[in-house]
Amino acid sequence: MKHALSILALMIGCQAAYASNSAFNDSALARNQALSPFDRSYEAGRAQNINQPVDYQQTKPVKGLQLDLSVDDPVISVQETETERKYRQTLADLEANQQSLVSARKETERQLEAARATAEATAAKRRADLVAQQAEIQHALELNRQAQHQAERVKYEQVADIANIKAQSDQLLMLAENNAEVIESAAHKRVILERIDPTVVMNEPVTAEYQAATIKEIVSGIMPSGWRVQTDFNRKPELEIRRYQFVSTDARDLALRHLTASVRDAKVRYQYFWDLKDPEGNPSPMILLTDRP
Repeated sequence: MKHALSILALMIGCQAAYASNSAFNDSALARNQALSPFDRSYEAGRAQNINQPVDYQQTKPVKGLQLDLSVDDPVISVQETETERKYRQTLADLEANQQSLVSARKETERQLEAARATAEATAAKRRADLVAQQAEIQHALELNRQAQHQAERVKYEQVADIANIKAQSDQLLMLAENNAEVIESAAHKRVILERIDPTVVMNEPVTAEYQAATIKEIVSGIMPSGWRVQTDFNRKPELEIRRYQFVSTDARDLALRHLTASVRDAKVRYQYFWDLKDPEGNPSPMILLTDRP
């Protein structure tokens, strides 16, 4: 806009200068021969025929400003100054910067819109996740409450079952103790009977293995539990301390026969006493080893 105003002011100044110097009067134009062929024909009083060739005459160039009035739109060429060039460049830079700012603003708005959409989507997803987690927590709490109720119920049932089992166990224990006493008593009686039963005592197989033992020690190991062993070696007292090697798996009475027969320098005999009892009246059988005839 400023550039256009400068050009217009320049044109007005030129026209005023030439008008003041009578540059556009007829004498000046005729003197300088600045008329066009049509104007010269008109000034000469000759009619112009567009079908006849025009009488052209070369116009000699003269110093000064020459205006061709036959042209409707005159063209004036004015050299651009450095200031105007810098101003135009500044306007172009401002226009480019404005376009860049507009583009940057649009890009920023687009990024903000994308960020806002992303944030909203993230927030919506977070809310959905929180709702789902809350539902899971509620479900877990409900399951926990049910499990606690179940545990309490099972606890009470187990306590009742334990009490019932304990009562049954006490009854079974009492029955077992009674049965044990009965069995022990029966076994004791059976053992006592077996200890004094000649058939059982004499025919029961024994396992005897002695490397260096006295006759009394060997017989004590061969006889059943509860039997007493007495010795009476009057003729050969050394038989009390003499040691023998003896091995046998025969019946008890046969093992005793082999043991007494192994004594070469004396005739050792043995005798059972089945009906002996202790001071309390319990059976207390005895076997006697002697070298008497």
